[in-house]
Amino acid sequence: MPKILVQVNSLALGGTQINAVDFASEVAAYGYESVLVGPLDTLPDGPSLFDVARERGVQLKTFDRPRSTVAGAHSLAALAKEHQADLVHVYGSWTSRPAWWGPCLMGRRPLVLTVYEMAVDSMTPRNTELIVGTKYLEEELVARPGGVRLISPPVDTRRDDSHVVSGSAWVKSLGLDPENLRIVMVTRLDEEMKATAVSHAIRAVGGLANTKVDLIIVGTGDAEIRLRGLADQVNASRRRHGIVLAGPMSDPRCAYAAADVVIGMGGSAARSLSFGKPLIVAGVAGWFRMFTPDSSAELFRNSFWSPDSTPDPVGDLRRILLPILADSEKRSLLGRYGREFAQLNFGLPAMAKRLVDTYDLAISGYGFKAWSRDMPLELRRLHLRIRGLAASLIRNRRTTDRSAASAFCNQEMEKTS
Repeated sequence: MPKILVQVNSLALGGTQINAVDFASEVAAYGYESVLVGPLDTLPDGPSLFDVARERGVQLKTFDRPRSTVAGAHSLAALAKEHQADLVHVYGSWTSRPAWWGPCLMGRRPLVLTVYEMAVDSMTPRNTELIVGTKYLEEELVARPGGVRLISPPVDTRRDDSHVVSGSAWVKSLGLDPENLRIVMVTRLDEEMKATAVSHAIRAVGGLANTKVDLIIVGTGDAEIRLRGLADQVNASRRRHGIVLAGPMSDPRCAYAAADVVIGMGGSAARSLSFGKPLIVAGVAGWFRMFTPDSSAELFRNSFWSPDSTPDPVGDLRRILLPILADSEKRSLLGRYGREFAQLNFGLPAMAKRLVDTYDLAISGYGFKAWSRDMPLELRRLHLRIRGLAASLIRNRRTTDRSAASAFCNQEMEKTS
């Protein structure tokens, strides 16, 4: 049975990390055994990736975050040797170099990269198997020598189904009226990429005239304290506890199941479709779009994400919410369409089969020749690094010389005064 060493970049709950666990669980049916490793300093207090891995029956280990590429190469090489890995799979382009220089040195093990970001760094190795999650990146990188494969961030449509999980008890535990309509967001509460959309959602829901609408936000992160403060202000102004930050959940299925409408981006947006919920896609800078048969192709092509901004994001969101909250039949129709779309385009079984095919290609086709073709890229990186250091030294020298000249002039002026 081939063994895969899979590196994730965080042990906190997040879409990409959970994708890695889901894939590791699913590819076992094809004869691949996966061991996931992540940096110990990212392990949060409370729910973590370990909870998800335990529930899926996936091995997850920690390692000490290395301080340099060389140290990272040694660390990953030792882990690959310890677990007798036949292949290394890294999530995130920025950590590819330690794997390339370490366990995959000279092509002794194949390297597979998954980049679920919105762009691929130009210095990422070009002769490895590359997995992307957006259609436009697949189109953009079609001429890449190592190949590129579109494997959407997967959703386990068998587990993520409103017919197999209920959110009723969870709603009651939050002290909310079960008769109210519920807008749900499941997201990291991070200042980077996530918090702007959450802030707009709090203000938009807070401004609705309908007081029978609640907003429930599931997640945690460095913006949580600020967002809780904002929610408290809005709740106080409305004189009701209708905006709730529910904290992190290792298994948020009951939150999706409890929703009448979901606001989300990326993997969370895709997951909401699997639950048959109407979806409003959120962009990172204050942009919202309803997922409909007319918009689905574009939103899917961009992985339910956008960098765009608008002059009035709170007003835009409110204008999207009002008609969907007022029309239960429309919510049902959009929910059914979303469920069918999810099953067809990013269901876990189909995506896992694509990953298995990628592993097979890497094992049969990657070796010293493919590895060595990326050496010029590494030499260029080294050259740019040396030039940057040299420029920095020159700037520091000039600053030092100017400081010394200034001090000398001051001393001379003091002598003549």
